[in-house]
Amino acid sequence: AQSLLAGADQMKIGFCSRSSPKNAYEHVILATQFYRPKDFATQITLNEGQMWSMMRMFVQLFNKQEEGKYVLMRDPNKASLTMYKVPPETFEDEE
Repeated sequence: AQSLLAGADQMKIGFCSRSSPKNAYEHVILATQFYRPKDFATQITLNEGQMWSMMRMFVQLFNKQEEGKYVLMRDPNKASLTMYKVPPETFEDEE
């Protein structure tokens, strides 16, 4: 969806795996592959109209919030997103 929204001509997808099943910090790249965003969207049956509807929903959701910095997080075990308000200095570099 991001590639389509950005108007990109191509995107590169990487496939990786843990080096060891018990080590969550070290990974190896298994393969990479280039796709044209339109072709990939068709392959995964991404509905462009639905994509824009979701974008509109997020814009409306954030417009309803008070001024600040927010993070959207997806629960890895559920099909749900949670919005958190974070302090303004969150994710800022110290440099």
